[in-house]
Amino acid sequence: MDLRGYACFLRSSGIAQLRTSPPWFVWSSGQQSPIYLDHRRLLGYPTWRRWVVEELHRLILQQGVEPRGVVGVATGGIPWAAWLGERLGLPVGYVRPQPKPHGYGQQVEGLRPSAAPVLIVEDVLSTGQSLHRATQALAQSGYAVGAAFVLWSYELPQLPSFSFPLYRLLTFPQALLFWEMEGLITQQDKAMLLSWIRGGPSGKLG
Repeated sequence: MDLRGYACFLRSSGIAQLRTSPPWFVWSSGQQSPIYLDHRRLLGYPTWRRWVVEELHRLILQQGVEPRGVVGVATGGIPWAAWLGERLGLPVGYVRPQPKPHGYGQQVEGLRPSAAPVLIVEDVLSTGQSLHRATQALAQSGYAVGAAFVLWSYELPQLPSFSFPLYRLLTFPQALLFWEMEGLITQQDKAMLLSWIRGGPSGKLG
């Protein structure tokens, strides 16, 4: 099991779905996209799930990141933060898109600021807005962020700037290369998708 095998698994299992003509997928941001990645379905594959956690753990050790807590970005990052926190033996929490409207009205759950610096875990990085909002919420609640790890990055241009290192397990351009090598995508479709990536959030689709 390696990164190439993982990328091909995402495609062959249908977790990563492509469309080369309309109707396009629509993300929660309202952006139209030729690809949709449903990482929730990855939770149902224990072997690859464990591989992802071990790879994230390896990257953390490789980069010399020494967090005192792990925070998942709701909702996609929560299970990965929980498994990674267990692997590291660290406290785990999560950050909501906005404060909850009842109880203590907290936006950051499960950790105290003394558990900082924290490691943020997000499943998919597209425009970067959800990660940016999570970072702001953590800062407002008194947490210092040491690094962020994402399972998949589209590598769209004009991401927000972050004051901490951002590490990716797999990027869309890497996946396209692996898919072409394995015959899972045509060269023509790969070129169209790379052009869409370079166009960023406002990239035109035919």
